[in-house]
Amino acid sequence: MPEPLEDRFQNLHEFVTQARINLDRNNWDYLIGGSETETTLARNRLALDAIGFRPRVLRDVSNIDCSSALFGKRLRIPVLCAPVGSLQVFDPGGGATVAAATRTFGNGIILSSVSEPGLDKTGEAAGDGLKIFQLYVRGDADWVDDHVRRAIDKGYDAFCLTVDTDSYSRRERDIAKRHQRRRVRVDDARIYQAQFNWRCRAHQEGLRHPADPQGHRHRRGREDRARA
Repeated sequence: MPEPLEDRFQNLHEFVTQARINLDRNNWDYLIGGSETETTLARNRLALDAIGFRPRVLRDVSNIDCSSALFGKRLRIPVLCAPVGSLQVFDPGGGATVAAATRTFGNGIILSSVSEPGLDKTGEAAGDGLKIFQLYVRGDADWVDDHVRRAIDKGYDAFCLTVDTDSYSRRERDIAKRHQRRRVRVDDARIYQAQFNWRCRAHQEGLRHPADPQGHRHRRGREDRARA
């Protein structure tokens, strides 16, 4: 009889060890690696390790509740599954598998738009659990609007846009192996992400620039379009 998962895995280190066994080297490097020489990745790890808990004593801890709420949805713990692209290379079910797991556990998922089986099937797998859709802009304003409508129709609780990946990163891990990862994109669609900026149509149609809470940039954008 298979060992129950809760007995098989009792800390994160055990998950990591098993994942390394299950994945081939290229997918493992994609999962744990970073851009260029991974200096930023190392700095991020150091920054997290520098955070410490402040010990307190003589506090009533007889009734602990770690739950939280986000966008009206209850979370078992205040942690979400990050928007990892290409989840299907780690498990055939891809985002749907993660969504189903987060629903069962009682937490939420942020789904990357470059993960299969896409926002529709993943939304169904998440059910009434918290789900956020993260979009890589790979088309014009109409293309973005279509994805926003689909996410709303599938019951996604929030929508976010990728702003830190204007082009596919240069990864020295892959270069050292002479490995070229398959890009999940249409041939010329990457130009839309590269051109993404604060004056995108979403802001012109009603969102305000964070440095301009009165909406002057917003109004100026409409005036520029009117003159054009």
